[in-house]
Amino acid sequence: MPRERAVVLLYPGCIFLEIAATVELLAEHCEVGYFTPTGEVHEASNGARMVPTGAYADALARAAACVVVPGGNPDSIIECGAANDCLRRGVEGGAVLAGICAGSLVLARAGVLKGRRITHSYTAEFTTPEVVACTEPIYEGARYERADLVVDLPVITAQYWAAGRFAVAVAEAIGVMSRGEGEAYLRRYARRLDGSCS
Repeated sequence: MPRERAVVLLYPGCIFLEIAATVELLAEHCEVGYFTPTGEVHEASNGARMVPTGAYADALARAAACVVVPGGNPDSIIECGAANDCLRRGVEGGAVLAGICAGSLVLARAGVLKGRRITHSYTAEFTTPEVVACTEPIYEGARYERADLVVDLPVITAQYWAAGRFAVAVAEAIGVMSRGEGEAYLRRYARRLDGSCS
């Protein structure tokens, strides 16, 4: 039986740490592919260089169970809509779309959040009035909830501090982890974060 595919959309300015738990968890069950806007090598915020599987245009050449978008500063792909076609094809193909922190802004820019319940940090509680005014039109049609994590399938959105819960929500949504397994994973994840377990 072929393994599920998970697609990760990297971009200049993204923060890999926000999706590290997600891709580590998915890699146990899925083939994980990394894609950049034009297939260029990705230089992470820590200086690590990642050789992608291909360009965004190639990401859904084969069916994928999910498309994961990290947060960070997505300016380089927001204005030109570099990820739009890939994300729209993901929805059409039945993929779960998962955006953490600014990853939700990338999903909104593609128009795939209209009518969906979501969370994000582009509100007056978390950022400046100027940033709120700039991003508000991009989120038009989405229903914001003040929450750490919102699952409104086929969309999952989360705040960056909910990275562990985000990872489990994605794994559960694509059926590679049960609810009980997810709860056990979150207990292990919490122990790792507080340094009580390696």
